[in-house]
Amino acid sequence: MTLYVNGEEVDPQRITEEADKLRPQHDATFADMPEDEREQQLINWSRENVIEAILLRQAALRDIGPIDEATVEATLNQMIEQSGGAEQFYGRMGLAADQRGRIKEGIAERIRLERLIQKISDKAPEPTEKEIRRYYEKHAERFTIPEMVRAAHIVKHVKPIDDPDQLKSEMDAIRSQIGDNTDFGALAGKHSECPENGGDLGFFARGQMVQEFENVVFDMKVGQVSGVFQTEFGYHIAKVLDRKPPVPCPIDEVRPVVVRELSEAARQKAVEKFVDAEKEKAVIEEK
Repeated sequence: MTLYVNGEEVDPQRITEEADKLRPQHDATFADMPEDEREQQLINWSRENVIEAILLRQAALRDIGPIDEATVEATLNQMIEQSGGAEQFYGRMGLAADQRGRIKEGIAERIRLERLIQKISDKAPEPTEKEIRRYYEKHAERFTIPEMVRAAHIVKHVKPIDDPDQLKSEMDAIRSQIGDNTDFGALAGKHSECPENGGDLGFFARGQMVQEFENVVFDMKVGQVSGVFQTEFGYHIAKVLDRKPPVPCPIDEVRPVVVRELSEAARQKAVEKFVDAEKEKAVIEEK
């Protein structure tokens, strides 16, 4: 059976190539699905993607006028220049220089498609103030400056020649010197292998330090000093110097991001709606 879209024969290899492109993410996402069902779903989705791409190309040929020769030629020359020259360009494309006309046809087709998508996207409505505020509230966590901690530490790196137990004992001895009125920065300057700024790491949010370090300091109060603990970098003693709670970003500060994301979603929806309409009136058959 061969697939036809509005009378245009579809090379089965296109569907196979689309499936190969989608397979890594698809298999990871649907790993729990029985293998035969997962494979059939992948083929079905790949088939739909190919059909939609053909419908868009057919619409571009129908709705967008011819692309002038100068535009195509300039685009091709730019592609050759970006590839480092004609030899590299044609080698990368797997084509010979005498197939320049075929390449230009492909470029003109791509420009038509880009112009069609731009034409469709331009009709998408701009987000309203109500939509902007609703999106902002729905994604409040994204638009919040996270909790931050300012900490200092004393660290001893464990090198291949070191005795870890000996280093641990040294750090325990340092920790025993720290009381309520001890100058932590002075001790860090004297004993730490990262003595700069008295071991002060400044403010940081979760995800900026190694997990073991964050697990300790984010559970501590301001002024508290930890016991000796280990990370992949060695043995540490940490002191929390300050904390900042999560703070929502004012809507006006993130408005450009919200508008951009809503506008992109609207443009994508417009293209999908256009493709759906093309699909409804298309003749798609296998024979």
